[in-house]
Amino acid sequence: MRVERKAIPISGGIALGRVVLLDRSRMIVERKQIDPASVESEKDRFMTAVGRSKAELLSIKDGMGSTEEGDHLQILNLNIMMLEDELLSGEVLRLIESEGVNAEWAVNSVLSRKSEKFRNVEDIYMKERLADIYYLGERILRNLRGAGDEKLRLGKDSVLVAHDVSAVDVVEYAKHGALAIVTDIGTSTSHSAIVAKSVGVPAVMGLEDITLRACPGDRIFVDGFSGTVILDPGEHEIDSFRKLKSDYAALEKKLLEYAKLPGRTLDGRVVRINANVELTDELGHASCFGAEGIGMYRTEFLFTKSANYPGEQEQYENYKKVITSLDSPIMTIRTLDIGGDKFPTGMELSRMLNPALGLRGIRYSLRDVETFKTQIKAILRASASTGKKVRILLPMISGISELRKAKAIISEVASGLGEGPSWAVGVMIETPSAAIMASDIAAEADFLSIGTNDLIQYTLAIDRVNEHVSYLYSPFHPAILRLISGVVDAARPRGIPVAVCGEMAGQLPCVPLLVGLGVGELSMNTHSIPRVKKLLGSITEKESREIARASLGLKTEADIRDYVTREVIKKWGDSLPPEFIEEIVVPS
Repeated sequence: MRVERKAIPISGGIALGRVVLLDRSRMIVERKQIDPASVESEKDRFMTAVGRSKAELLSIKDGMGSTEEGDHLQILNLNIMMLEDELLSGEVLRLIESEGVNAEWAVNSVLSRKSEKFRNVEDIYMKERLADIYYLGERILRNLRGAGDEKLRLGKDSVLVAHDVSAVDVVEYAKHGALAIVTDIGTSTSHSAIVAKSVGVPAVMGLEDITLRACPGDRIFVDGFSGTVILDPGEHEIDSFRKLKSDYAALEKKLLEYAKLPGRTLDGRVVRINANVELTDELGHASCFGAEGIGMYRTEFLFTKSANYPGEQEQYENYKKVITSLDSPIMTIRTLDIGGDKFPTGMELSRMLNPALGLRGIRYSLRDVETFKTQIKAILRASASTGKKVRILLPMISGISELRKAKAIISEVASGLGEGPSWAVGVMIETPSAAIMASDIAAEADFLSIGTNDLIQYTLAIDRVNEHVSYLYSPFHPAILRLISGVVDAARPRGIPVAVCGEMAGQLPCVPLLVGLGVGELSMNTHSIPRVKKLLGSITEKESREIARASLGLKTEADIRDYVTREVIKKWGDSLPPEFIEEIVVPS
């Protein structure tokens, strides 16, 4: 029976194939008391299972090829490191010994306790970090039971359907030829989602009940761009799916042509179009899709991918790769936005009720000064070794005192390095207080970058991942436009650049608004760059200013959204591709 679902588009691409169902229901684990004389043998049984689990992961790694690199390989290495670490195994061994219980129960108990620590954490990113530990535990349990690693038979037209997948699953099944991956649960910030993008396999997550509806061998259509999944499509639909796949391939080719366009309006206003990057794997895409600079390199993944913070040398090599990725004067590295709800794998979590408002961003860096100094030193060394100026972006600034303290630390580190590094210090405007104090901040910063994701969330008091209020989250709210306008006006007398680096920068109907408000740089995910360049080359600054000015006088989100949509189509609709019109009318 035909079933159509739409969920979270994770990794772009079109696939038409047959369902391969990954059945990974939780094992029932019973508590068994063991004889004191058997404790050591039980511990040995557990360690043997750990060894087998490690061997399975090493086998997956070996199948990837000796020359392969990338963040998916790093994640696989992380899982292997965790099996070698006493962090997980030490707790299990102590529980077996102290309570005299079977290894299965000890593994399950340790995982349950770790789950409890994450239960009160609202941040989706950190909830997903638990998945790595959970899947390692499941792998160990299978080996304790003698089940070993699951081996799915993947044909040339296989689409993997699962309740959830780990990052290791994605690597393994992508390498064995899975056309696409779809899951019941998952988010765009999960390790598995990051890896799906990295290895280039189409993926849709959050389908809720797809595993209950899919049967092995069912025909399945997956649209990783829109998040659409169709089970058992009719024969009359197959040809249209194949045409859609061909159309998307043509669109991708057309987008690459748009990537060559300059970041400039019809009447000559230059607006730099930069890339937001989280993984070094994305740097090649940034160049390919026409990025004119790196508007924001997020360093959180570098810090959260392993049980310990990276050392200075590892960071230096990472930042050097970022700085040399493009021939551009705009290479921006955001300092660690971590703390409260974001810690490296395995570290104890804070139990703050509102982690998003807690010890994070610059607050965390000023608390853990040595970690901050190490990061700054690595950034400045990378600048010195490449001879290129680097922009250091400070997150979660709420006032002048934090900026001054951070700048003092940067200057102290720089003085210890002597001649060589060249840097600029910028502030993320993502709190209402920073937006209100933008004039004072602009007097002491070299550039400003408006992080609209958090600015919208904090200004409107909306948790954007809360399904009950997420509909209120909108870049068209008049308060947001007025704050952005105020930041640009505050920076203008100082002559410092203002960027927008949130999702708003890559949304087509928002581009004329931001240009009209005077924003000089737009930074976005790499795939949005060609589209924004094409739109930018079809509009004028003069008319964009008129749209922005009129929008600032409107009172509701709906009024602004409808007005902008109507004006963009009326003024420039004839020069835009049909797919652009559809996106402007129904913003993503």
